[in-house]
Amino acid sequence: MVKYPFHIGFCAPSRTIDDVSKYETIERYLTDRGAKVSFDETVFHPVKQFGGTENDRLAAFMRQIEDPTVDVVMPVRGGYGISRLLDAIDYEAIARHNPICCGFSDFTAFNLAYLAHTGKVSYQGPTGVSFAASVPDLTETSFLNAVTDTVWQVHFETTSDETLNLEGCLWGGNLSMMVSLLGTPHFPKIKGGLLYLEDVHERAYRVERMLLQLDMAGVLRQQKAIILGDFQGVDGRTPLREEQFAWRDVVEYLRTRLPEIPIIEGLPFGHIPERVTMPVGAMTRLTLESHRVTLTSTDHPTIKK
Repeated sequence: MVKYPFHIGFCAPSRTIDDVSKYETIERYLTDRGAKVSFDETVFHPVKQFGGTENDRLAAFMRQIEDPTVDVVMPVRGGYGISRLLDAIDYEAIARHNPICCGFSDFTAFNLAYLAHTGKVSYQGPTGVSFAASVPDLTETSFLNAVTDTVWQVHFETTSDETLNLEGCLWGGNLSMMVSLLGTPHFPKIKGGLLYLEDVHERAYRVERMLLQLDMAGVLRQQKAIILGDFQGVDGRTPLREEQFAWRDVVEYLRTRLPEIPIIEGLPFGHIPERVTMPVGAMTRLTLESHRVTLTSTDHPTIKK
């Protein structure tokens, strides 16, 4: 059985969990594997869909970050809500505490804002609800590798027959959340980066429109590579009609539009149960040979024991 020999502090900067019985399930799953688990009290006091008022959610987030016994700060789930907090977050104060923060989906807004304001690395990875059922081996081992090992590494297969050896800032997350930050002080200015993207329940034309917005804003052409994760639901119901605009059309057009930038598919990351944990802001080496991609970094934060 995989072990979690550290303390995870949960809060709800976005939505909270509707079914309160899941908190007990999450706690049991993690404590059975050696973890200490704490939930900020605000997760049990929702306001509409949110985990409390804006002031409550911000205070809860900072309590977890400032608690010296907490090793990893994690939202209980994504959804929507952290965007309301971005202007009020004291990023420099967070950087001084230098926490390990991990989440994905809506949490992308914090990941990117934290990188933009401080240059510090955080994680796209599990949230509380990830532990509300049996966790796939890849999800567990990748998360533990990220927060405990001195070398972070991810391998995956791709259709590309290129041979690449690149190094740059690995960054990204949810495409919709990234686009929502364009033109704000919370959007990182990354040149020569390795940009990874995912989304869920966005049809192909909407995904392409967001990618075009990133390109027209000058973001995509400044990267060394674009790595595509899972885009669950992008083609709607299958089978596809012959005339239907689909995910393949998006990828082919992106490659035509950006012929000098490798577009790499197959990253096991997104709104799927089996997914890897990805640093946001870590200097990373990407190698691609014989259809196999390896991402490697030693620039990621780990639990200090």
